[in-house]
Amino acid sequence: MRSPRLVLGLAFAGLLVIAAPPVPALAGFVVNPSSAQISHGFPADPKGAVRAARALVAAGRLKQAIARLKLYTVEHPREIGVRRFLGDLYYRAGELGRARQTYLAIVTDFGGDRETYNRLGSVYASENHINQAIAYFDKSLPAADSVIDLVSLHRRKGDLASFIVYTRAEALAHPNDPGLQDDLGQVYESVKQPRRAERAFLRALALAPGNAGALNGLGLTMLDRGFLNQAVTDFQECLGELPGDYKCTNNLAVADLDKGHTATAESLLKMAHAKRPELPEAIVNLGYIRDERGDWRGAIHRYVQALAVGPFWRDAYLDLGIDYERHHLYALAESVLLKGIAAVPYDGAMHVVLGQTYADQGKRRLALAQYALATHALDPHVRSVAKRLIAALTPASPVPRHER
Repeated sequence: MRSPRLVLGLAFAGLLVIAAPPVPALAGFVVNPSSAQISHGFPADPKGAVRAARALVAAGRLKQAIARLKLYTVEHPREIGVRRFLGDLYYRAGELGRARQTYLAIVTDFGGDRETYNRLGSVYASENHINQAIAYFDKSLPAADSVIDLVSLHRRKGDLASFIVYTRAEALAHPNDPGLQDDLGQVYESVKQPRRAERAFLRALALAPGNAGALNGLGLTMLDRGFLNQAVTDFQECLGELPGDYKCTNNLAVADLDKGHTATAESLLKMAHAKRPELPEAIVNLGYIRDERGDWRGAIHRYVQALAVGPFWRDAYLDLGIDYERHHLYALAESVLLKGIAAVPYDGAMHVVLGQTYADQGKRRLALAQYALATHALDPHVRSVAKRLIAALTPASPVPRHER
């Protein structure tokens, strides 16, 4: 489970300007659990139980899905996948204590489980327990979504440079380990070094051809560099390895949006959302399409829907805040962006939009404070925009006259 801050936003060049539109949300890589046909009532098999719970989530009945899965796990305590999914739904509902208890019980009952360690890291990160989050994310490595979360956490801890050096050293020391090359690619992608990320993902693919995670990562780097056709190819190859995968489907849709193929993208996003209604990326992107069509109220509905299943999801806060700011609903913009920054600390883009919200209301000092925070963002474009906005709000110093 990727913690909310780390979902990569698309094309900040179109985002961080005055009255900028929202942007579609990219997704990392996870493997989709399979599904079975739902029988009458709540199914008695694990695949059917998860699918039935997803149907309830899609219908907006998250709490009912949790209640039904809770009963199921009492009767089927050895079904680790269902118990893990119950923890996921607790997390989506913002019930971090229950999510943590569910995941810890799995670790106690079944021993080491990388997927559960990853989820425990997300819970502790959301609770701002940095060292515990790092410890659990470390246990889920290599080749896990945890790498991107670890970048964020080490940045908050203040030792990001050391973490990058360590990850690079591990990859160099084990040149035939595709997982470690994948990890290094994710680190470089997270710190906005797409050329280095590309080389690392290509090394991973040379060692493990057809690795879906590396293909997804490579596609993200191609998007970052503006090579849209190659990104489409990478995501399609990922789907060839894992047909119907949620993350690669979502990211292929984002590439299509960048190419102006909105109808194709919308179809892909609806497919992704139908498959994984408990995840927010596709919902955010469906909202983005509404925005592109001028239906900002419909877009807001989608962003709120995304937050209902992803209360720590950065992109939903960001796009919702942008829409409120653009339509002069400043109190709502402030509220949602402050909540987003609390959920996802150190996000430069949200600081920029919040600063713009303050600036539009004449709150110059508050605006400058937000822009100053954004100058420390990992994304160089965010830093550049923040510096320009600071300059625009800062009076020029008098120029001394020269004596003749």
